[in-house]
Amino acid sequence: MNALTLATLELDRRLLNELKSLGVIHTQSELGKLCGKNNSYFACMRNKGFGLQIGSLTFLISRLSKQAADENDGERCVKIKLAIQVIKQTIDEKCRLREIELHAY
Repeated sequence: MNALTLATLELDRRLLNELKSLGVIHTQSELGKLCGKNNSYFACMRNKGFGLQIGSLTFLISRLSKQAADENDGERCVKIKLAIQVIKQTIDEKCRLREIELHAY
């Protein structure tokens, strides 16, 4: 695997850990479901050497935004909104890495 692929996989690992620490998800299976995929999405993508797709992360933002809007618990709402910011930062970094990759060829 090249350095950019490894960087992308590391971004996904950090994202998973951040979402867990915020209590937005508890397992990687939950992440797959919230991304609109099956339970094994995260594990399968990693095993194949692929990062989470930006479209799936965008879908995740949409789902979490709806959860935040429907949430009655203020503390939980703040955690969901923080998670959305972390996901957006991850998307930005994935786009930056993709630009580097495109310019390398």
